[in-house]
Amino acid sequence: MLFTLLVFGAFGKTYAQKNRADSVVVDYKAEKANAISTFNMFRDPSYVMFGSGIGNLEPLVFEADIIPYFMISLNKNVRWGIELSPRILMRMYDSHSHPVRTPSYMPRVTFFYQFIDRERGHSDLFAYFSLLHHSNGQDGNFYNTDSTTINTHTGSFSTNWFEGGFFLSRPNNKLIFITNYIKLYAAYSYNQDKELNRIYGRLRFFVNVKNTVKLSDVFKVIVPNKDNSRHYILNQSIRVGWIAGNLNNRKPLDAKRLIFNYTLSFKPAFLKNLDIFVDYYYGQDYYNIYFNRPLNVIRIGIASKSSILF
Repeated sequence: MLFTLLVFGAFGKTYAQKNRADSVVVDYKAEKANAISTFNMFRDPSYVMFGSGIGNLEPLVFEADIIPYFMISLNKNVRWGIELSPRILMRMYDSHSHPVRTPSYMPRVTFFYQFIDRERGHSDLFAYFSLLHHSNGQDGNFYNTDSTTINTHTGSFSTNWFEGGFFLSRPNNKLIFITNYIKLYAAYSYNQDKELNRIYGRLRFFVNVKNTVKLSDVFKVIVPNKDNSRHYILNQSIRVGWIAGNLNNRKPLDAKRLIFNYTLSFKPAFLKNLDIFVDYYYGQDYYNIYFNRPLNVIRIGIASKSSILF
């Protein structure tokens, strides 16, 4: 009898320890998932925009920005972390043979720290610092033979950046209209092709704001009460930037230094990880060596965010 009790006691203790260990693993995974969800808010999504839209872009078949994210957590509560992103931006031109000309290669490594989380306050506050590279994979002469116009077909374009800032998230599920996040950051090109000096802009300041409208709550008729699992979400984001420093033929207060981007996106219930969006962009062209022209364009596309956690 005593032997039987000892055996059952041993099994019970082992089972309880296993349950506690499983519980710790589940909690750890939940914390990681929450951190990913929060940090994911201010990431740029992968997207495809169709055609040239309305504006001053040359004829395109599409523009695609491919941005996978690989997150490495450095401690149990995911306060410290590293994120890697091998980003590629490309444009397919609507011309003979439909070339994809001089894609942008923009790998990035980001170090982040979470100062405040929702478990201890009403907001999530992150600080981050990034190292990133931007080039077009070409090694030709920067200027054409006239020594004035930029060689956009084979000309070399290469920059290396520091970027750092703060990201504040304040979600409130009780409200229909909420501010998801505010992101303040600065970027500095510490190493770039000498031809870019005084014409590209080394120092930039940005502010991003994103809002969400839960259409499922606004229009109850869209989602029957018997099906509360279906959600329709409308997001809007605004990014305002300023190119600072000395630039040739640019006054200190010049509209051509301004970068403005407004995106309105809709997430229907039947598309789990995909948004449909309309995007307006004004400012310096972000497509590597094409920077020397201002864009003023409205386009439509689809977007998605993806991440892998280690």
